[in-house]
Amino acid sequence: MTDGQTLLAVFVLLYLIECLRLVPSTAWMAAGTGKSGWSPLRPWMRLQIGSGSPLLLSPLPPMQAHAMALPWLFVPEQESLRVRLTDSMSVSITWDKLAPRVEESTLHLDTVTRVRLPSKTLAELWQQRLIEWRGLTPEQRRSAFLKYARTTLDTKSANTTASATSQLTRSLRLCATIHFMWCFGMMSVLYHRFGDSLIVLAAAGVLLLLQFIQSWLFLRSTRKSRVIIPHRRWRALGIAFLPQLSMRAFDVVNLTTDAEPPHPLAWRGLMDDKRWLESARLFWRESRYVPGWPQNESLPLEAEALEKFFRHEGIAEEEYDPPATAKLPTCPRCSAEFQSGMTACSDCGGVELRQPVA
Repeated sequence: MTDGQTLLAVFVLLYLIECLRLVPSTAWMAAGTGKSGWSPLRPWMRLQIGSGSPLLLSPLPPMQAHAMALPWLFVPEQESLRVRLTDSMSVSITWDKLAPRVEESTLHLDTVTRVRLPSKTLAELWQQRLIEWRGLTPEQRRSAFLKYARTTLDTKSANTTASATSQLTRSLRLCATIHFMWCFGMMSVLYHRFGDSLIVLAAAGVLLLLQFIQSWLFLRSTRKSRVIIPHRRWRALGIAFLPQLSMRAFDVVNLTTDAEPPHPLAWRGLMDDKRWLESARLFWRESRYVPGWPQNESLPLEAEALEKFFRHEGIAEEEYDPPATAKLPTCPRCSAEFQSGMTACSDCGGVELRQPVA
């Protein structure tokens, strides 16, 4: 391997590392370029690093904007707070043992439970909110959660924010696409054809010029931003001289926010209807079908909030909760089928099975 090939391989590795982000394990990311047709991305939840999980952002051109959403991480119950750690794992903390404490972007809830949030500002917001919930009555907590749920399910606000972010980073993403093609495409061809020559040196000069342009675009796009980007000028300096930072400069603008992320279902209209409905069914099953669901006289709190949202959006019940059609007992939460005589799904914590209709 020649020195030029080694350098290119290093650039590729550094670029892929720059595409990696450590996000909350429960996070949803939408990647897209316009007002619709966005696709969801999920982190590698099996790998836990500091109460978060790595996520590989879309690495190939055309460069896409990204927007983050979070499901409801904290749900108040009668005697405890239910905390969602991953898609499949939750813990309950009694109100008298709840002692929220912020360390950077991590919220410590008791001696062992911690949750990573997108920013320190959001962690401090949840610290204050949980302290307030702790002092309320169960009915007041229920009302406070339903109010919070309504704000995170605002489809108009979520879609407007994602579209505005895409528009704000349009120039940055276009320059990053050109930069990517020049660095990993044109320069590779020129080096293969001419080797260590003045032509390749001139191509490297063009690469540096693109980085200076990207640095200027970054400063311009963030100059009037309502969100304060830490070390903005130092970041611009890095963008001017480091190719991997230059090609992912738009991610800094996309993912730096102090606002509370929406619920993933608030992206209705942003994603295509089929994908959105699959997500809606997933969240409904997880919130509605909990152990004891056939005997419960009222819906769990999360399911109540989702039902109000579906009704507001005009989604029929048979769309987000299709009736059973299997001829065997089926878990309504994970859709696994069981032999006759089984009554509960052990994989879902003892959720009672839905019996086939005679």
